[in-house]
Amino acid sequence: MSEKIINNNSIFAIALKEVVPKTNEQNTQYNAQHNEQRINPTRTLDFYFSKKNSIDEILGRTAAQLAIEIGANCVVSFKKLNNESPNEDKIPIKVSVFKRDFGFKKLEYETKIRKEILGSINPTKEILIEAVNKKFIKNGDRVVCVQDQSLGTGFHGLIFVFDVDKLFFNISSYKLTENIEPEVIQSVINLALEIGKEGREGKHIGTAFIIGPQEEISKYAKQIILNPFNGFPESMRKIIDEDLKETIKNFAQLDGVFIINNDGTILSAGTYLEVNTNIDELKNLKGFGTRHLCSAAITKLTKSIAVVVSESGGIVRVFKNGKIILTLS
Repeated sequence: MSEKIINNNSIFAIALKEVVPKTNEQNTQYNAQHNEQRINPTRTLDFYFSKKNSIDEILGRTAAQLAIEIGANCVVSFKKLNNESPNEDKIPIKVSVFKRDFGFKKLEYETKIRKEILGSINPTKEILIEAVNKKFIKNGDRVVCVQDQSLGTGFHGLIFVFDVDKLFFNISSYKLTENIEPEVIQSVINLALEIGKEGREGKHIGTAFIIGPQEEISKYAKQIILNPFNGFPESMRKIIDEDLKETIKNFAQLDGVFIINNDGTILSAGTYLEVNTNIDELKNLKGFGTRHLCSAAITKLTKSIAVVVSESGGIVRVFKNGKIILTLS
């Protein structure tokens, strides 16, 4: 993986240098064309449709102007490289970062993303997470993201704005998405925060979500009640499904924890964790209850993440490798 600062004449670099001084000129041209349209609308349409600028060029200039007009301090673009191996589960990506801190110079590097996240905006989140880890993007940055058609999303190009808030920054910094899709982690944490804040029937409730590979977690899991998610198709058990939120909040009153697969499929609720909590790594958690200790232990024994809602106060804690890495309220 290579990283370097490049002074070049790419579409973005040109656009970022030229877009501000040209704004007044463009407004003048627009007004003139608008006045002409009143007299001869057909000629004006011909003028527009006869311009055959490339989509990449238009995307570049549009993203640059958008970044300046909304006060964004970063533009990120990425496209798939051609040296993809059909047998690999990841595809090579070329990432270009234009940061105001660099005087809008181009920082470029190559990386890889998982194939299964293609077809949505998830590649952008995956790449932004890596950019945070590399310290190219910081908490509070406003980023204009440009994604071209090479990623197979079904569009010729996408432009959207992303604000790097504290939660996304922390998720990125602590590498919570190494094996789990970003939207799954975010959905679980947001849901846990709602449960901690709202409670149920006027009182605080405690619960926990264990996210990780089913084959590992199942070794330590025991169902203490009839699993309410048993028998339903996977498509109806996705943690990111907004329609499931109230159902999950109701089941959060059950003893035990939720088990969620890496892809966000809810495997069970009311599940008991049979783990040894009397280990050296958990000594710093003295004073916490069984739910917290078991959740911490399972993340030490497996490649999982635990999101725990405290019954006393509704505080949400995130565990990884047996340690508290985030405390939210």
